[in-house]
Amino acid sequence: MQFVIVLLLIFGVVVLMAAAFLGISYGLGVYVHSREGVMASPGDRDPCAQCIADRDWYMALPLWKQNVLSAWWWANRFQWAAKGCR
Repeated sequence: MQFVIVLLLIFGVVVLMAAAFLGISYGLGVYVHSREGVMASPGDRDPCAQCIADRDWYMALPLWKQNVLSAWWWANRFQWAAKGCR
């Protein structure tokens, strides 16, 4: 019985740590994108222009910054995919 309790405790800590990392990563992504991100030109008629601008901005970041902002990137990609952009 103690083994099951310890196993559940370890599982709970792992889930909480993952949730904390994802929350911090998403929050940092929103903050960094609001300060450094690029906006699509207003004259562009492509509905996915902002998606492309976000992708180009993200890919231009250093690898360590891409890893830190990964939760924001995935959330952003899912939002744009829901709108029909790739």
